[in-house]
Amino acid sequence: MPRPLVLKAINLLVLVAVIGLNGLAATGRMSGDSIGSLANRYRSLFLPANRVFAIWSVIYLGLVACAAYQWLPTEGARRAVERLGWWWLAAGVLNVAWITLFSFRRFGPALLVMLAFLAALVVTAERLRAAPYAPVWHERLFVVWPFDLYLAWISVAVISNTFQYAHVTGFDGFGISETAWSVTLMAVATGLGAFMAWSRGMWLFPVVVAWAVYGIGTRYADLPLIAGAARTFAGVGLVLGSAGWLLGLRRVAGALP
Repeated sequence: MPRPLVLKAINLLVLVAVIGLNGLAATGRMSGDSIGSLANRYRSLFLPANRVFAIWSVIYLGLVACAAYQWLPTEGARRAVERLGWWWLAAGVLNVAWITLFSFRRFGPALLVMLAFLAALVVTAERLRAAPYAPVWHERLFVVWPFDLYLAWISVAVISNTFQYAHVTGFDGFGISETAWSVTLMAVATGLGAFMAWSRGMWLFPVVVAWAVYGIGTRYADLPLIAGAARTFAGVGLVLGSAGWLLGLRRVAGALP
């Protein structure tokens, strides 16, 4: 394991690179097409409205706070650097790789990279919660929750990108309509959000899923089935996520058999 100072410096540089390249891709200066314009050009029925992607600003703000927190002379900051290890670098490199591949319309390789990106974030989230200690409030605020938010959004993005790739390649969905697939995947994402809140205590997960699902309904407000399902699943997801989180807290505390 390298020295903590080296890891902190690497984490900061990686974050700067990720935000900088994301800015280039968002404005189209990387490939001539912005990520937003490409998503809209090859859109599927599981694509949220454009304004929903403002969540990236919140994600990057959380990561900036996490990067700054690591430089504090506290035990919590030391643990954060140790638990993150090389996984911050792995996630950042994969984030950049996905941005680059998607910007140049390499949708197949981009999807594979996003799956690896998701796996890196899953490992990171687990390391941040690993025994033998429970994060104190400032570790949760500045380290655990920013990565929960990151993981939740990339989980939704994997579903969206898979749907988009199937749409681009002309996959017929085994004869099932795209509308039916969209509604089904909304249900899957909603269930995943509730499960993660219950099993891992990730209360942000169902909130992010509900935000994305709501955005799908907003984009396709002219399609009653999609819009109605989105409204329903967004509400149900928040209720189930809240219940799951509370039940998970009781389970961990030993109040349930």
